[in-house]
Amino acid sequence: MIRNYFKVALRSIFRNKLTAFINIAGLAIAMTAVLLIYFFISDELSYDRYHTKIDRTYRVTREFFGENGETTLNLPCIAAPFGPFLKNDFGEIQAMARTLAYGRYGFDVAVEENGEITKAAQEEDLFFAEPDVFKIFDIPVLSGNPAKALERPLTVMLSESAARKYFATTDVVGKHLKGNGNLDLEVTGVYKDFPAQSHWHPDLLVAFSTLYNIFGPNAFDNDYGGNNFYTYILLEPGADPKKLEAAMPAFIDKHMGAHGRANWGVPQNWVASKTTKLYIEPAADIHLRSHLADEIEVNGNINSVYMMGVIGLFIVLIACFNFVNLSTARATKRAKEVGMRKVAGALKSQLIGQYLSESVLIALFALILATAFAGIALPWMNDLTGKSIAFHLTTHWPVIIGTIAFACIVGLLAGTYPAFILAAFRPAAVLKGQQASLKGKGGIRRVLVVAQFAISIVLIIATAVTVQQLGYLNARDIGYNKDQIITLRSYPELADNYDAFYNQLTSSSAIQNIGRSSRIPTGRLLDWQGNASVVKGDSLVSTDVLLRSLQVDYEFFATYDIPVVAGRLFSRDIPSDDSIAFIINETAARQIGWATIDEGIGKDIKAGDTQGKLIGIVKDFNFESLHQEIVPMVFRIGDGSNNNLSVKIDGAHFQQAIADLEKKWKEFLPTRPFEYQVMSDRYRRLYEEDQKQSQLFTIFSGMAIFIACLGLFGLATFNTLQRIKEIGIRKVLGASVPNILALLSREIVVLILAASLIAWPVAWFVMSEWLDSFAYHVDMNVLVYVLAAIGAVLLALLTVSVQTIRAALTNPSDTLRYE
Repeated sequence: MIRNYFKVALRSIFRNKLTAFINIAGLAIAMTAVLLIYFFISDELSYDRYHTKIDRTYRVTREFFGENGETTLNLPCIAAPFGPFLKNDFGEIQAMARTLAYGRYGFDVAVEENGEITKAAQEEDLFFAEPDVFKIFDIPVLSGNPAKALERPLTVMLSESAARKYFATTDVVGKHLKGNGNLDLEVTGVYKDFPAQSHWHPDLLVAFSTLYNIFGPNAFDNDYGGNNFYTYILLEPGADPKKLEAAMPAFIDKHMGAHGRANWGVPQNWVASKTTKLYIEPAADIHLRSHLADEIEVNGNINSVYMMGVIGLFIVLIACFNFVNLSTARATKRAKEVGMRKVAGALKSQLIGQYLSESVLIALFALILATAFAGIALPWMNDLTGKSIAFHLTTHWPVIIGTIAFACIVGLLAGTYPAFILAAFRPAAVLKGQQASLKGKGGIRRVLVVAQFAISIVLIIATAVTVQQLGYLNARDIGYNKDQIITLRSYPELADNYDAFYNQLTSSSAIQNIGRSSRIPTGRLLDWQGNASVVKGDSLVSTDVLLRSLQVDYEFFATYDIPVVAGRLFSRDIPSDDSIAFIINETAARQIGWATIDEGIGKDIKAGDTQGKLIGIVKDFNFESLHQEIVPMVFRIGDGSNNNLSVKIDGAHFQQAIADLEKKWKEFLPTRPFEYQVMSDRYRRLYEEDQKQSQLFTIFSGMAIFIACLGLFGLATFNTLQRIKEIGIRKVLGASVPNILALLSREIVVLILAASLIAWPVAWFVMSEWLDSFAYHVDMNVLVYVLAAIGAVLLALLTVSVQTIRAALTNPSDTLRYE
């Protein structure tokens, strides 16, 4: 019987080629989109899941509070003393490992042979790590003993890629690397590269104890403010992380509180846990749910996963609606077939089974095409998202089985309603030539068309708002020049000869200026922070204004074209500027609350524990991304400014500037690698994830709209055929072609306007939520919503125009000659 079902189903498909084509094409495009979205979501959800103990692995994070209890900063890293204390105080912690992402501060690695440097590079993904990192994470080791490889100071383990990079082989145990010029690091092992689906990708793991060789034996023991250590813990099986987290305030008071009262001069009733708190964050949640300041890498976003899932669901629904609409519309054409089968003894259940088998067969045909399309499109999606997703029929058989099951479910869901409609026809009526009744079914079709276009209009609006916002990000005045700046890490040995380095470079016509700073724009403001104290009456009074600090040199503001709005900038001609002079930004001045912007110029000001005189106020600029608001900032001359160089070049002579810079670099820093970044590229990378999300959203939205139009075309074709005699009669009675076109198009326009009324509030809510993730964004424009509705109407009219114009131009004698 089943064989007969499929045989009849094949005949029906080939007999109704247009309907079958529209259904198969719509489902194939929908399933292609769903497969691609599945690959994307599956990859995002798989981050760090390859670790066998990931369900017991946590990262300790830290939150800071202001004087009024407000949150001032959330960090994914904590101070060094907390780690050992956690391990000692809580028996439920099986293992603890601190890591320090030292590569981001500038760490050079070199191979030295016979006194000559043969290979050197800056290593951004270099971490100092404690040995228990191998107990917490599954890190496959190719050579060396992971239990002992990081026990001794001045030892290092390399990733497979790093080993090949420096030694062209993985047989490197016992070899040596030079670290930052003076560290002799012994290679004690090689591990496999971390997979793409990891929230961190260390290329070098240096023994944590090496830090004591660099900074001294007790460098971190009492430093509760140096929050640079990503600290991971592995809990014992069955341990309750919520119970552990609840014990953190008492833990902080016990250690940090006692130390602060003994050493910081705070009152004896000072409560440390009111100023800071530790949290226990599941390591499996880091990639999608953690967006704290100073994350190791740019994480994904669970909202993007949800959004892509919703789009996939919308696409499938639109394709299914098409199927239902076309099938019910064609039901009257199959009425005699159903009548004859019932007279021949077919049961209602057999008719339903026959139609469902036809639906499933169409879905399976669509799946075959979708699998091929997805295979073709996957490399494109990898390029767009930066992923390395692979799909092989032989190795992804669970996915294949799942997609076949999915296709069958889609076929059954889409075919069930039409199947019951067909099976309900009365054979006596249809075989006598009476019109099969579909009373009320036209209403169902209208509802489905409205639903399709409501979804489509939401997607059109979302796409338009996303494009608007990304255009705004690129066009907004961020307050500094980013287009003619290149940045480099600086080094301590340059400090003594910096004036000569500066003078020789700026003598080049291709180089206009050089500025130094502890951090550079597009990074995070994480040097230090402290409340502002300003003069009121005869004393300094603390305010609630939290200042973020940045150390700069005399040329920083000129290099970035940041103007002063009150007072003056730092000057080499005024000796006190390098010790007691402060500059703040407009936001800081505004929040302090002076009557005029220059009221505080020349007066004492205190930033945290550091006191000086306010000499100037600079115009606000977006140091961080536009996802963050501009915060109050304080600038001062300091040694930290030696960390980074910003070189302003003549854009018309870029290559000459690079050549001059490299020549002087090798002259002044012969053992340091010459590596630079273009500031405009750094700025673009701030919004790379937003750009990728927008492109994916636009493409999948386009697919959904195309499927909706495909279904509308099929429905218009069928409706036009059904009304062809009515059109002939109207033309005989004097109706013009425009009258006929208006008649056939009126209902579609009404349905899409109804869809717009449903779509508008949904789109407004969704896109308002998305825009709120940016501190600076475009305003919601009603015109976008109106244009989306007009666009949907025009698109729908264009879709059905071929059929409506053909029907309107048909000679009535051709349609009425047999009446």
